[in-house]
Amino acid sequence: MSSNDEPSTQASATSSPILHVGLTGNIAAGKSTVSAWLAELGCYIVNADELGHAGLEPGQPAHAEVVQAFGSEVLTEEGSIDRRRLGRIVFVNDAARQRLESILHPDIRRREGELVARWAEGVDMGIAVTEAALLFETGSTGRYHRIVVVVAPDEERSRRLVERGLSSEEARQRMASQMKQSEKCELADFVVDNGSDLQSTRGQVLRLHEALLLDLEAISHGMPLPPPPSI
Repeated sequence: MSSNDEPSTQASATSSPILHVGLTGNIAAGKSTVSAWLAELGCYIVNADELGHAGLEPGQPAHAEVVQAFGSEVLTEEGSIDRRRLGRIVFVNDAARQRLESILHPDIRRREGELVARWAEGVDMGIAVTEAALLFETGSTGRYHRIVVVVAPDEERSRRLVERGLSSEEARQRMASQMKQSEKCELADFVVDNGSDLQSTRGQVLRLHEALLLDLEAISHGMPLPPPPSI
């Protein structure tokens, strides 16, 4: 669990007591739903996917690196990176996916750290939640005090992806490219089951937030994190 890792590098970067939480889960599990509710409850949310998109904008260093690595075939007529085309390459080729991650993830971590640091300057204490799909796959869990995993059944996730415009085969490829949900659950501090109705998920998020507030209280007094309760 993340609570047994070395102290978060982000946690030492600011003077305010900040609880750093990594929110992850496989594609279409419902991370964004959970992070939106946590935002309503007062958490500061950083979306790693959005930071990755920003890094791919023309003129950004990552944009040039991606074009150099994958060729002009991933570009639109306007010179922007077509993420759908790029996805067709990286989700069927492990080496290509790892190359893309090596380009994007250092930039994402830098941007995340800057955002959280600026936010922390204006608060006495708080909970910063980073929503990111690949925390385990990229070895990034040690940056956070707590790790939350959102899960949903494979068939439900596949259905959601098809509704978003992917073919059934594209959905299968993207789901197969990620670490198994069961393995992530074993390593998580908290698991939110988003496979039922939204009311059930909402209840879990409320209990999760209550637990995170207790964690924040602990670190604000220099105390170790308590054992994570079941939510």
